[in-house]
Amino acid sequence: MRHVELTIRGTVQGVGFRPFVYRLARELMLRGWVRNSGRGVIVRLFGAEDSVERFVRAVPQEKPEAARIDEIALSELPHEQYDDFTILHSSESAETFTQVSPDLAMCRDCARELHEISDRRFAYPFTNCTQCGPRFSIIKDVPYDRPMTTMSEFAMCAECAAEYDSPVDRRFHAQPVACSKCGPTLEWLTNSGGEWSAECHRIEAIHAAARELKQGKIVLIQGIGGFHLACDARNEAAVCELRRRKGRDRKPFAVMFADRRQLRSWCSVGLRELEAIGSPAAPIVLLKKSPACEAAHSVAPETPTLGAMLSYSPLHSLLLEECGFPLVMTSANRSEEPIQYRREDALDAMKEIADFALVHDREIEMFADDSIVRVIGKQSRIIRRSRGFVPSAISLREQFAKSILSFGADLKNTFCIAKEQSAILSQHLGDMEGERAIAQQQRALAHFLKLYHVKVEAVACDLHPDYSSTRLAEEFAESHAIPLVHVQHHHAHLAACLAETQRDEAVLGLCLDGTGYGTDGTIWGGELLYGDFRSFRRLGHLQSVPLLGNDRVAREPWRMALAWLDKSLDLRSNAPRIPLLAMIRKEFGEGAVSALLTARLKANYPLTSAAGRLFDAVAALLFFGTRRQFEGEAAMHLEHQTSPYMQPAYDLSLEKEDDQWVLSPVPMIRELVRELEDGVSKPVIARRFLEGFAEGLVNLCGRAAGETGSQTVALSGGCFQNAILHERVTALLTERGFEVLAHQAVPSNDGGIALGQACIANAQLRGR
Repeated sequence: MRHVELTIRGTVQGVGFRPFVYRLARELMLRGWVRNSGRGVIVRLFGAEDSVERFVRAVPQEKPEAARIDEIALSELPHEQYDDFTILHSSESAETFTQVSPDLAMCRDCARELHEISDRRFAYPFTNCTQCGPRFSIIKDVPYDRPMTTMSEFAMCAECAAEYDSPVDRRFHAQPVACSKCGPTLEWLTNSGGEWSAECHRIEAIHAAARELKQGKIVLIQGIGGFHLACDARNEAAVCELRRRKGRDRKPFAVMFADRRQLRSWCSVGLRELEAIGSPAAPIVLLKKSPACEAAHSVAPETPTLGAMLSYSPLHSLLLEECGFPLVMTSANRSEEPIQYRREDALDAMKEIADFALVHDREIEMFADDSIVRVIGKQSRIIRRSRGFVPSAISLREQFAKSILSFGADLKNTFCIAKEQSAILSQHLGDMEGERAIAQQQRALAHFLKLYHVKVEAVACDLHPDYSSTRLAEEFAESHAIPLVHVQHHHAHLAACLAETQRDEAVLGLCLDGTGYGTDGTIWGGELLYGDFRSFRRLGHLQSVPLLGNDRVAREPWRMALAWLDKSLDLRSNAPRIPLLAMIRKEFGEGAVSALLTARLKANYPLTSAAGRLFDAVAALLFFGTRRQFEGEAAMHLEHQTSPYMQPAYDLSLEKEDDQWVLSPVPMIRELVRELEDGVSKPVIARRFLEGFAEGLVNLCGRAAGETGSQTVALSGGCFQNAILHERVTALLTERGFEVLAHQAVPSNDGGIALGQACIANAQLRGR
């Protein structure tokens, strides 16, 4: 006989884990108890030795689908008698770092009940169980029990209470459990001149919403982690009107589908993509449009892909089925502003955008935008990490000596709380522009610090002195009198990849993005580093050119095209006859080119080695012209317009300058321009560019490997969201015997940078 205690860490609360343990223990004739605690789930087992061993083996193999186990610690205890196996109430802990479950998509059992006319939850839009439903968005504090959630306002009826109290029921301690007798209620509101008035409730509200959506109206919908604006995804007039009211020009809208059958009629879906879109996280997945796609042109203009998601809540499911067609489902905000998640705030902010509103009385405690996933290199990779993934912790290889809070960067901002061997990234917070964005970030941070009861002992932030995130970090460190570590942007990218892949040795880091403040005061972004968590060396980089227009280049990619043309060609005496230069002269005047390229003016602009800016330049030369872009649009357009067929690579030169390798695209730009003048197919030119750039990067890694002895390369930075570049660089490195590390669970873009900052701060503080 053995008496043991198991401490199970991971996403094991709010996902039906205790009932699972209860049933398994009773099947194996074990006695003892299970309970939630600040450390995870604690299990005491007393029984035959072989039964205890079978239990320990079965837990990771048979766990609930939504659970994730990071560690099972077992300790032997003196023998103790128990009458039975029981589920105890949660314990409280002042120093808790337990892992709260993310919001989970509706499970199969709840979907069956939703559509079974004899079931008491038939057509109830808030049905859930321990396997699905809201979690992170409703929790106020831990431990995760109903009184600590926004469901505390709803007293359970006798039937729900019986389910909640029964260890053999799948709704045992499902904190949001409810039914039409005792749970949240839908309400349908009409907007009349900015004034909202209630028209109907319950299922009638869904009927009304479907009716108006069929008429081309725009409806505000209260979801799980925030509000959406919805319209008929087939209706060009409705989609254009939504764009006009929201102030969103060309950035693609996401589309929600009722089921996989409907999804397949619009999109081409592979096995990995089906796994991702149908997972409990239920993210938006970037898919190729099928030839039969009926999406209005303005849903995702000039792109062959669609951001698709399946209905992930009972409310969405009922609405999509009643409509019979897919819906645009975009965040309820004006362009570039944070998502709305408080009911009154959303109704006030959207009164000039939405015609109607479908809302309910279950409050959203904390917002979470829809997550975005893309399959690259046959692996699902998170592009935006939010609803469905947050706040699942990332297990770290190294123990943290202090509790560290890192503030991330200003684009695609997230923050990170790290303690012991876990790091928790916040949900996607967007770009830190304006007071509303900063206020939203501060609300989220306050919630996380309360939720995890963490006493922050050190702070980390970006090296850029003018970032809002840097200033917030400095203020936090000063007000709490704790150390502050400034971290170079691309070192943080490298460290984030090391942390995610659970490596800690020094490796080569190929870090490619659009901007990052360098240690020399220039703007980096095409970097080959060699380093670990403690330190790094810059071994090589993309050749630098002036950032013609400073921050304006992010919206006006033609400026970077001009910078690279100036670097590569003699524009004064022998300017090439290409469309872009003609467009610049026509739009800005004959003297515009020479004015921007005067030595005095160029000297006023910082230098940049950013790969993202090179992508912008090539996109402008080939396809984009002088058009303004949303962030990343030109590079995205370049990828979509690239030929799918292999082409001979353009040449890039590689020279040693001041102990660093410099990768120069000048030969490539010259050849690209010549072929553009000769009328070579633009998709072919784009493919030759990507092939040449990939080969140049791998040659750079080869030279650095000879100097360092490292045969491991970590890929990080937003440029690796380009599937062609990611796959070609990976293939070429692998062919040359390199081991390649790449992101999957953490975004390669700036959404993952806070993780790297925290790990670097930990390593540097340990060394003090």
